[in-house]
Amino acid sequence: MEYQINLFNLIIAFGTFQALIFCILLLYKSNFKDATKYLGLCVLFLSCYLIWVLKASFGFQAQHPNLRYLPLFFLWGIGPAFYAYLSFFFHKPIPFEKLKWHFFPLLIEFIYFNSCTFIFWINNWQKTNMNHFEKTWTSSLFSVEHYVGLISIAIYLIMSINLYKKETKKIAHNKKLIYILICFSIIWLIWFPYTIIDSLYYDFNLPVSKFYSFYIFFTALTYGIGFIGFRLNTQETIKRNFEKNSEAKELAKTITHKMKIEKYYLDPNVNINSFAVKMNLHPNKVSAVINNMMGYSFRDFINMHRVEEFKYLAKTYDSKSKTILSLALDAGFNSKASFNRAFKKFCNMSPIEYLEKNQKI
Repeated sequence: MEYQINLFNLIIAFGTFQALIFCILLLYKSNFKDATKYLGLCVLFLSCYLIWVLKASFGFQAQHPNLRYLPLFFLWGIGPAFYAYLSFFFHKPIPFEKLKWHFFPLLIEFIYFNSCTFIFWINNWQKTNMNHFEKTWTSSLFSVEHYVGLISIAIYLIMSINLYKKETKKIAHNKKLIYILICFSIIWLIWFPYTIIDSLYYDFNLPVSKFYSFYIFFTALTYGIGFIGFRLNTQETIKRNFEKNSEAKELAKTITHKMKIEKYYLDPNVNINSFAVKMNLHPNKVSAVINNMMGYSFRDFINMHRVEEFKYLAKTYDSKSKTILSLALDAGFNSKASFNRAFKKFCNMSPIEYLEKNQKI
């Protein structure tokens, strides 16, 4: 069988090459690697799947059957990489101790796939030469890898959507981020049914030529994630340069000073719009200053001051005349639940623990 070169696999190859370029840019050229390096990894893992497809499409696998077991699969790392990107993007970094467990399945996948490759290699790539254990170990290689990978992507996709909804309610971010999320969602939506067909009816031997449209679409979406992610990073760089602006620094000082002096946080119904009116500024400008110069959402900025007010009121706290909840309400909180969440977030202890600790002192 000769090598096959046609317009379709050339388009897929070109798109994959372009996606890899953006992968490199995201990994090494970005000024904010903490977030975009994970998107770069996600694009890399998706591109590796396309490379695995291309070796079959161009006929390399037909000429060299053992290339079927080339370790190019990183399916179990796609979901964690994408979720880590969003978490770091929204300034909600995952601690390393937790992050490594998110990527632990990827290590398992890498060990499993390579162990299967090794078993095939020592048996001269012939399953008939294997013993019972080796046959059992390698029998479900591709089905296990694909199904577990797609289930993992689905779980992390749901987590990513929930994170996006939660964070964009609190602070405004570049709307291009939703395009990345849409591209990633569509990849899963078209990939899952394709895998079902390939596994149930073709035992993962479905000719690439039968589904060129799927792979071209897959390539375009992967390229789109890399392209938009790189552009978004560039725009975020411009946005972060706002920190160097002297006007922004002065506004940050003014906002903080006015908040402390006028105590706007005591109003339980204060919001970004009402506060902006008091500051005689546009709400978007207030949000940008608080987000970029102080690193808080508006809600956290308000609650931080309320927690400090509670701690000040607690200095004269008398459990016989006042309850903890009444102090919280005096500080501007409108519910016990919101108060407890905010206090735990900024003090790493409950209000009761704080009062007991300070009473002992």
